Amino acid sequence: MSIGRIEIRGLRKSYGNTRALDGLDLDLIPGEVLGIAGPNGAGKSTLMRILGGEERQDAGDLRVGGQVFADADAARLVAVVHQEPQLFPNLTVAQNLMVGREPGRMLRPSSPDSDQSLMAALGLGPYATRPLADCTLAVQQRTEIARALARDARVFLFDEPNSALTDEESDELFREIHKLANAGNIVILVTHRLSDLVEHTARVVVVRDGRIAIELSGVALTEEAIAQNLVLAEHRPAPDAGRAQRGLRDDAQILRCINWTHHGGVFQNVGLRVAAGEILALMGVEGSGARELLRSLGGVDPAHGEITVAGLTGRAAIDRNTAYVPATRQFSLYTNLSVGDNLLVRLGSPEIAGATGALRPRAMRALATDAVRRFFVKTRTLTQGIRSLSGGNQQKVAIAQALTFRPRLLLLEEPTRGVDIGARREIYRLLSSYVADGNAVVMYCTEVPEMFEAADKVIVVSDGLLSAPLTVADHGHVEALATEVTRLERHGRAG
Repeated sequence: MSIGRIEIRGLRKSYGNTRALDGLDLDLIPGEVLGIAGPNGAGKSTLMRILGGEERQDAGDLRVGGQVFADADAARLVAVVHQEPQLFPNLTVAQNLMVGREPGRMLRPSSPDSDQSLMAALGLGPYATRPLADCTLAVQQRTEIARALARDARVFLFDEPNSALTDEESDELFREIHKLANAGNIVILVTHRLSDLVEHTARVVVVRDGRIAIELSGVALTEEAIAQNLVLAEHRPAPDAGRAQRGLRDDAQILRCINWTHHGGVFQNVGLRVAAGEILALMGVEGSGARELLRSLGGVDPAHGEITVAGLTGRAAIDRNTAYVPATRQFSLYTNLSVGDNLLVRLGSPEIAGATGALRPRAMRALATDAVRRFFVKTRTLTQGIRSLSGGNQQKVAIAQALTFRPRLLLLEEPTRGVDIGARREIYRLLSSYVADGNAVVMYCTEVPEMFEAADKVIVVSDGLLSAPLTVADHGHVEALATEVTRLERHGRAG
């Protein structure tokens, strides 16, 4: 069965006061690979969920050949190939293909000839009887593609599909992606890897503020053009010249790493220094090593080498002088606890308990009240549930929770992902105030505007290699910084 062009018109979707899609128009054309790019919070994920039938739009419609593209069509025709495959690791490759299509009541159905042919075409034949858990990520992703083809899917959404693949595995994946498009399917690639968008798509649309901001194709489709359009979401002033007055002193180092090496080999022999009063941004796409480097500094990813944080060395330096805040809020916050309890969970007994170990409610209330005031958390009471707060206020609680521990080095993954502009700037003020007291911040970012507004220096990480630091204040506008970051990413890949 073939599928015609899908026309998306006037798509709108809101979550409370947040408008995720604001009248989005887009045509999906069979036989081509369409790239979708956009900053975090632009509406990409909402569009994918609606197209996949996981959510319903508030207004607008999707049509194929003049007919409404209904939820039933989405469930039958659309397949999402996730960054981490959504399969059954305890089943074999062949069994995963048959989930939901088992004939009758057979306990151990055999694979039909069509599945056998499909697995052979995708190079899965040697793995057919192997448990999926024992297969590489590349094999798991091909299994997800095969499963979609087995149920006659005709629209394929690839969400950061090669972030954890080797170069050879990525090449295999893109060969399969182009086969899907050449067979007349609709293929969509969502990725932060600008080089993949340029190399493997016929056109790229940039989503900003819930709409298609621009479409790039032909000679206009370049990494520089995508990068520059990604950072036009809003007017951003030049970096604050007052940053230099925060007390940044290269002779007062908070962090020093020598020969810092990831146990999984993602990066090796890294040297890194961060001064007191400095906010350093590590920039890199998924799989570059930037996220793993940040996590290793907090003891989350295993690494070895020499590390010193505020005068302490080794594991003691990490345990006593660093605090790490992951990108996903549910990994920082206890959703069953109140705002006040979440603010205090990292504190030890001297602050919140007496000599006998009994909690001191009055002291706890005073500490939580002070944290709400200092970190600008908008909450009616300390006792209300953390889930009742907006996303931006939840993120401020996550950062405040880490800072009440009084670390010398704060480690943040995508600190303002999914929060509105007002909350973002409040968070940036918090970070600036924190480093002004002689501390330091290292944050992992995927968005150039965030680095431009918050960081003093930027290091681009590509294939585990670190660029020389960029000084943000040397770039008069965000587009100039984006161009330089793109150049360094490309240079790192070539190197």
